[in-house]
This record gives sequence, C-alpha cells and structure tokens, in this order.
Amino acid sequence: MGCRSVLTAAAGALVLAAAAPRPAAAQLISPGKLSEAHVDLEGVRNCTKCHRLRERGVANDLCLACHTPEQTRIAKGTGYHATLGDRSCSDCHKEHFGRDFDVLHLDTAAFDHQETGFTLEERHTELECRKCHQPELIVAADVRAFKGEHGTLDRTFLGLGTTCEACHESDSPHGKQFADRACTDCHTQRDWKHTRGFDHDDTRYALTGEHRDVACEKCHKLARPGDAKSRRYTGIAFRACTDCHRDPHETRMGADCARCHDTAGWQQLPRDQFEREFDHGKTKFELRGKHRDARCASCHAPDAAGAEGIRLTFAATTAPRSYPPPDATRCVSCHLDYHEGAFAESQSGIECRSCHTEDAWLPTSYDLARHNDAAKFALTGAHVVTPCLTCHRDAAPSGEEHLIFRIEHEACASCHAEDDPHAAQFEGRACTDCHDTESFKVKAFDHDETRYALDGRHRDVPCASCHTERIEAGGQKVRIYRPLGMDCKDCHGGGA
Repeated sequence: MGCRSVLTAAAGALVLAAAAPRPAAAQLISPGKLSEAHVDLEGVRNCTKCHRLRERGVANDLCLACHTPEQTRIAKGTGYHATLGDRSCSDCHKEHFGRDFDVLHLDTAAFDHQETGFTLEERHTELECRKCHQPELIVAADVRAFKGEHGTLDRTFLGLGTTCEACHESDSPHGKQFADRACTDCHTQRDWKHTRGFDHDDTRYALTGEHRDVACEKCHKLARPGDAKSRRYTGIAFRACTDCHRDPHETRMGADCARCHDTAGWQQLPRDQFEREFDHGKTKFELRGKHRDARCASCHAPDAAGAEGIRLTFAATTAPRSYPPPDATRCVSCHLDYHEGAFAESQSGIECRSCHTEDAWLPTSYDLARHNDAAKFALTGAHVVTPCLTCHRDAAPSGEEHLIFRIEHEACASCHAEDDPHAAQFEGRACTDCHDTESFKVKAFDHDETRYALDGRHRDVPCASCHTERIEAGGQKVRIYRPLGMDCKDCHGGGA
C-alpha cells in the first residue's frame, strides 16, 4: 500500500488493564520490534504516535500525518490509496515483526494496476514493476522529498508520471520536436517503431503518388551526423521539389517541377498538357524550322528508331521515361547519312548542316562553286547546265530510283558509253583529244595529224564522203573513221 504503518498486536500498541479493578496489575506489553523504516518510533513513549488508547490497530489519520504524500493523494482522490475507502492501513502494512520485515509486502503478481489510475496495456503488461518504478523516474516533488529524507526512494512505488515522456524522455527519438503532441497520437504501447496511428495526410505535407512508398528515413534524416537515435521530423523544407530533389535540368525549366511532372512517377509525364505547354527552347536542343513541326514521338520514342531515315540512340537508363532524350549532338546522331559516307572525307565531314538547313532539306547550299572546289570532277561547259540527277541517279537492285553521290570513274565513257557514236573505234584514246565539254561537235579537227594528211582537192571533200555510215548488229548507225584504206583505189577504185 505504500504506507509503512505500525501493526499492533492484541488491538494496538498499548494494552492497558483498565477494565480490571486492579490498576496496580496493569502493564505495558511490546508486541515486537519495529521494522527498519520505523526504528525511530521504537519505545513505549512513541506508541501514541501511531495508536490511540483503548482502540485496536493503528489510526489511519496518525499514519497519514506522517506519510504526507499518501495524505495529499487521498485528499485529491487520485492514486491507489484513494480507492481503499475506510480500510485500515494495517490491513496491508504490518509491523512489529522485526527490523528486516518488509512492511510494504506487495504481491506484485496479484496487484491490479488499473486501480492506480494508470492502466497497463500491451507491452507495459509484460514489464517487471521495478522496470518502471525506479528512483530516477520519480517526478513527484513531494515523494522525492519524503522518500529521499527516509532513504527509501528505491522502495516506493509512488511518484511516477503518467505521460510517456516522464519515463521515455531519455530514449525519445524525437527530442523536443513534438513537445505539443501526445505520443499516442502516432504510437501504440505495443510497438514504438510502427506508427499505426499516424497518417501523414494529417500533416502539412500529404503524401501522394510514389511518395507513399518512400521509406520514412529517406526524407527524415538524422538530426545530427553520428546521432543514431534522433531523426528530424519537423522543420523539413518542402515548399519546392528541389528542397529534396536535385534538379536534373539545372534550372533551365524553371522552379515549378509540377508543370511537367507529378508524384505518380517522375518519368511519366502528362502528355497532352506537357506537349502543349512545354518550351523546348529551354533545353539544350532548340527546335527550329521543320523540327518545330515534328511530333514529339519522332525523336522521343524508342520505336521511332525503326522509322525510315531515322536512327535514334538513347542512354539505357533513360529508356523508361515518357520522353527519353536521344543523342542529338550531330545531325547524323538521329538522321541516317543519305549520302552513304560520300562526304565523309570532305572538309565539312558528314554534317548535314553544311549543305542543308532545318527550314527545308531542299534546295541545298551545295552549288557549282562547291562542286568544283570539293569534288574530283570539275563541271565545265555543257556539264554546268546539266541537271544533277542526270549524273547522280542510278537504279537500285529493287528497281527503285537511287541517288549516288560518289562517282568513282571520271572518264567520258563512264557516262556516255551508250551514246558513243564511234563504237569503240578510238579505244585507247581520250574523248578530250578531239572533243571538249562546250559541245560534243568537233570544232577544229586537224586531219594532217592523222596518218593520212589531206592535200589538194581532198581538203574540200566533206568528211561524210569518205567516212560513210554502217548499220551495226543492234541497228545503231556508226560512222566509220578507222580503219580506212589510204590507197587511191580504196576510195576511187580502178587499178590492178
């Protein structure tokens, strides 16, 4: 019961033979030694400090006059002793059984803690009494003073606080962060680590989307490095996404991440709104010309890599994103080289922009001057006005028209074999020996440099008179230039 009262034997500490008419025979009887707690009350002169004459047992008011902590609580109607009514202190606390006797004698196994006003629940029911009832956990000032004076702080069960922090302040993982909140707002007495009563939506920052799956410690870091217990739960900045997340755009997109992203998934973007409002000019690749008209998926969809003329390359780590960024450092990073490496060795390399613009692929800036400067075959004469496709077009194996830009052969016959009027008569000779690119007609042929120099009337004879035509097997008319006989009879007949 907590009161260390005196147990009387034979109805009190004093037995007086007052009822018999023999006062001389009356005598004082000591029922036994007092306990160590009441040793200062030993002796017949102190009996009335606990007992009243002609009354059995101890007087509760005399006990409480000394045990003031219990008196205060009974008067307030709080604590275990206030529930006992008129029961005598001696019902629970016996005395006169010697110095080593424990006047408290509490049966902890049978004791109903609910009667103290503090009901034990869950994990608390599994603890030994002295796990909580320790001198250092006594918070009541009157109990500390009274029990301390008598050296019994380690024996009393009085004076503990009823709040969680009264016992757990030293091992609180929150410090003073929730001084205005009750622990039971979030925790139960079964398991402190799991906050079954806590709902983050009731805080100033409700969790949505993938934030719900993030472990608490990812955001609630240790308050101080090296402190393995106290985590920071209050005062965490959350006004902007960048308070917690590194900005991968390096502020180019502004500070409002929610314009493009939401918490359902940072890599999955709301397409309609995003494509309508997104400013590509804030990225490293500003859209110009025809690129402005291209669908987003043309460049930001992995399956677009198989589109005709397109070759996209994505970093493996960006593939799950709604808009994975392709490698766009050069034109050929996305566009297949239509020229098949024909300009790889040129001064500008295979950069499309050296000839094309983003406004339109045609016309190109590759003009006559560049052709004559960069190509192996300079255009002169009639070649200048010849359409490009006349020379740079070929038939692909499939039968489709195919443009070629690297022409390996430069001889006239490489292009004009089909319209060669000489049918290989001048094999081994260059066409330019007689012709130039201004006109395929021979302007100044000197017959004297042939094996048959013209003289006399021969100079006035039309060429066709000697160089007649014949019909080849394929039906082609061919004028005969050689070999011709050089004897007179070969042309004029007669003779032997």
